Amino acid sequence: MDPIGLYCLTGRSPRSLRKESQLNVGGEHMSRKPNLAVLTALVCLALAGSALYAQTSFGRISGSVTDPTGAAVPGATIKIINTETQTARTVETDSNGLYAVTNLPVGPYTLEATQKGFQTKQLTGITVIADGRLTADFKLAVGDISQTVEVTAQSGEALNTTSGDLSRVIETKQVENLALNGGNYVELMTLVPGAVVTNPDQFSVTTSLSATNQNINGNRSDSQNLTVDGAFNLVAGSNGSLMNNVNSNFIQEVKIQSSNAGAEYGRTAGVAFNIVTKNGTNQFHGSTFETFRNDKLDARNFFSVQKTKLRYNDFGYTIGGPIKKDKLFFFWGQEWKRLRQNANPSRVTVPSTAMLNGDFSSVAQIFFPGTKNPIPGNNIASLMTPDGKAIAGVFKGQEKLASAFTDANVANNAILQPDNPLNYRQHLVRIDYHINDKHSLYGRWVSDRNSLVDPFGTFSGANLPTTPTLRGRPGESFLLAETWLVSPSIVNEFRINASWASQNIPPYGDTWQRATYGFQFPYVFPAGTGNFRNGIPDVSVSGYANFKGPSFALHSPSTDSQVADSISWIHSPHIVKAGFVMIRDRVDQNGRSSYTGNLTFNSSGNTNTTGNSLADALLGNFRTYSEASADPMGFFRFSQPGAYIQDSWRVNRKLSLDFGVRWEWLQPWYTQANNMANFVPALYNPAQAVTVTSAGTVVPGSGNLYNGLIRAGDGIPSSEVGRVPGSTSSLFGSIPAGAPRGFFQAQNMFSPRFGFAYAATSKTVIRGGYGMFFARPQGNMIFSQLNVPPILLLSQFENGNLANPGGAAGVTAVNGNITAINPNVVNGYSEQMSLGVQRELPKGIFAEVSYVGNLGRHLLRQPNINQIDFALNAANAALPSAQRAANATLVPYKGYSNITQYNSDSTSNYNALQVYLNKRKGNIFFTAGYTYSKALGDSSGQGDNPENYLDRHYNYGPLSFDRRHAFIGTYVWSLPRLGTANPIVRTAFGAWQLNGVIRLQTGQYYTVTGNTSIGGRRADYVGGDVLVSGSAQTINNWVNRAAFANAPDNRFGNAPVGNVEAPGLQTYNLSVSKNFQIKEKFRLRYQADFFNAFNIANFTGLNTNLASAAFGTLPTAYPPRNIQMQLKLTF
Repeated sequence: MDPIGLYCLTGRSPRSLRKESQLNVGGEHMSRKPNLAVLTALVCLALAGSALYAQTSFGRISGSVTDPTGAAVPGATIKIINTETQTARTVETDSNGLYAVTNLPVGPYTLEATQKGFQTKQLTGITVIADGRLTADFKLAVGDISQTVEVTAQSGEALNTTSGDLSRVIETKQVENLALNGGNYVELMTLVPGAVVTNPDQFSVTTSLSATNQNINGNRSDSQNLTVDGAFNLVAGSNGSLMNNVNSNFIQEVKIQSSNAGAEYGRTAGVAFNIVTKNGTNQFHGSTFETFRNDKLDARNFFSVQKTKLRYNDFGYTIGGPIKKDKLFFFWGQEWKRLRQNANPSRVTVPSTAMLNGDFSSVAQIFFPGTKNPIPGNNIASLMTPDGKAIAGVFKGQEKLASAFTDANVANNAILQPDNPLNYRQHLVRIDYHINDKHSLYGRWVSDRNSLVDPFGTFSGANLPTTPTLRGRPGESFLLAETWLVSPSIVNEFRINASWASQNIPPYGDTWQRATYGFQFPYVFPAGTGNFRNGIPDVSVSGYANFKGPSFALHSPSTDSQVADSISWIHSPHIVKAGFVMIRDRVDQNGRSSYTGNLTFNSSGNTNTTGNSLADALLGNFRTYSEASADPMGFFRFSQPGAYIQDSWRVNRKLSLDFGVRWEWLQPWYTQANNMANFVPALYNPAQAVTVTSAGTVVPGSGNLYNGLIRAGDGIPSSEVGRVPGSTSSLFGSIPAGAPRGFFQAQNMFSPRFGFAYAATSKTVIRGGYGMFFARPQGNMIFSQLNVPPILLLSQFENGNLANPGGAAGVTAVNGNITAINPNVVNGYSEQMSLGVQRELPKGIFAEVSYVGNLGRHLLRQPNINQIDFALNAANAALPSAQRAANATLVPYKGYSNITQYNSDSTSNYNALQVYLNKRKGNIFFTAGYTYSKALGDSSGQGDNPENYLDRHYNYGPLSFDRRHAFIGTYVWSLPRLGTANPIVRTAFGAWQLNGVIRLQTGQYYTVTGNTSIGGRRADYVGGDVLVSGSAQTINNWVNRAAFANAPDNRFGNAPVGNVEAPGLQTYNLSVSKNFQIKEKFRLRYQADFFNAFNIANFTGLNTNLASAAFGTLPTAYPPRNIQMQLKLTF
């Protein structure tokens, strides 16, 4: 490939190198058009190859033409005219009187059928939707061709008589009228049956850009495929963060393909969620808008002592119209967000001031470390070390930040709500160009910038805001598409797009610095590197909130590029579509290793314990200490070609079949520099195992400390040596190379697709289908392989003191925790199926009842394969504290701590009854969906680390996103205009609109755990009701403690997975709006949105750890009622 074509595919940014809304006017359905790019994309289009991704923003119309007797009328001319742009397509019916038109841009159309000897017939008011298949049948009357009969279609829902996939469309009316919290479009994905919301705080997406607050039809949240005009809109590494959070004022409509989609859909195993941006027309249209929120209008969070600060302004404008009528059109929009708020209340447990000063008189007797000699008065003030005082200083600083603090040794005694400000800007431009009758072009560019102070640290997982971050994340996306009408029966679509996010998340302020608190402990790697080496360590004290230093800071510019080509061939009664796609991803990311140190303090297993974990911390006596030597940089790359073919066969007027197959070559991510390593159990030689002392250190000269490791590829290429520190060292040379560059083999994957639709009557359709969908490997799976020797050294020590965490001079530590990838990993997949009945009911109501199934196979999980044998661990724990051996002596792979290895042996099973009602015409527009489902499996996500990794069935049960019952309803109700009232009354009280979203879900399932002498484990269920009953059940007493007990040391606990159900979710979002006409062309719209309108407290975070004083409590609540107001002027 030429250099520019290669540039396009590698995706280097200039800076860094339908709902089957069929409309049945006589029968079927429809869809819409694409957007602009910049000079770079234009050059790429001209000089690159041809190939992109099949998330279509077009639709098709098909149908039949018959005479008054029902006989076919061959050779009839069908003209399809877009009424907004006046672009037109013309086809003729075949010998069976059938016609089809593909690749129609989204929008309103008029259809006209003519034939000699018959009157001309027009169908008006037809709307094509994204990926929609509209059926429009004509019955011609005998007469003069110059006579025209016009029939106006009734917009709204229609029976789907041509496909068996399960899909929904969120129409413009819903996008414009329903209350979207923070204007975040991802919320639209949750308005369909099968959707489960795991975090209802949609406003948080404004700052987090998270796309993982929901699960659809039993799929994992990182398996979703979000696109804008068909272009991928997620950051490639995680598949869980938005590239661009497109403003709802820029959106035309939304298509959700939730199950058994056609062969053109791929890339991920989950839902395909595509938004279509607005385009210009022959008329100038525009708007300016301002959205306003203020905490003075809001309710107080249930756990807050005062209202959470909130000042929010979202303002901007749009304009679109013709550059040249009937030929060239534009749409342009800009948006700004200014947010000044506190973070959501975090209810945490912190030590009392007395304890932080060394006074432990309020707790059980503590002892001099490693003895049974009691400390007089339980006071250790005189024994506290400088680093212990520094840890106390961190906690004291957090107590000062707390909005509420109970200075006592009780659970959940502090509430933290630090500042969380955001500045944001976005602009979008789209150009549509109808070149001639055979060629049309569109391009689209989206760009946004955000600057966010995240007090808890983005991606840190910290409970305390010790290390705030300043998240700067520009996101760009370019798309260019060309449609070529090769002949009336052949249409080709070529598309190319590139998107990138230049993400940089450094620490902010000074609360993350060692000097702020006086930390003095020496580093194990005094010559180690890392951008924020002067930062505090990560600290976890058993029983209290943890805090993090700055080593998690992220630098991660990422790019996603796609090139695709598809061709549609109409060969009645078949419509055959085939295509090819090439995806290229690029992420340059640091390892985020613990180079400032990672400390755990836990009296369990600590040979130097006082009997109290916090007292241990103040004396500097850690259970474990680990430290990394550097923060390496990875230069990750990924390529994924794919192809598909699908035949849509209209067997007869009642039966339609879809057959297809998709091919994808799924290969792992790799680094250009091959600077990764992997632990492979088959390469571990027990004869070369190191000898580990009872203290957990390695006997010098014994065995091979890096036993079982292998480096990626053929070693570091000579051109990359400068980017990999230490690559010429003897250590690098001592560890063999030769593993696959991504540590497992690429695979050719073929996924069949089938669907059918059978029109049993004119008002009843039976539909169903099956499809296999492969889950591509995510970048997060391999990014941590940077942090494996020899690329990075990570030492771990047990039962030492912070004054000298590495112990005596010359002591060799075991390797710290590492990740690994099983060389036999295969790509996971889901088998999706559905069978349902769709029925047209009176008054424009349509109902659909479906069975929906989803079988997940070969899904990823990440168990610790270096777990200590259960019996051995129990025997060691039974010894007196001073006689216990360190864990490092007991693990099967000596010389290593935890080894969490990705395996592809997880399964899931989803079975659901889904009921869907909708009414899309008249003054009342509504949708209602109910789902009864079970989502069962042995792993809820690829990072799950089970207690017993050798028996995955031990972990089988309800998944973390299993919600047995879920209801979602939306409505848009136009109230009477009061046309006979006087002008003042009519203006003030007439023509209001009432809109809303109702969401009801049952609760999440939790598993009860407890602490034993060998650590935290599954508890025993001893009988009785698991939940407290009646009025005794409160948020501080939700679970019946008497039904559970700690399991004995000689076996695993028998408490079932997920046998405790947390409270459900109830949210009622309500909005009222009214349009005021200002002269002829201007209209002012006022809208007030009430999120959680009835201020229902939805509790979350159920504590099910028997060892915790907070067992059975619900410490947090989702947001209370918030009010948002908007003014929008349109013309």
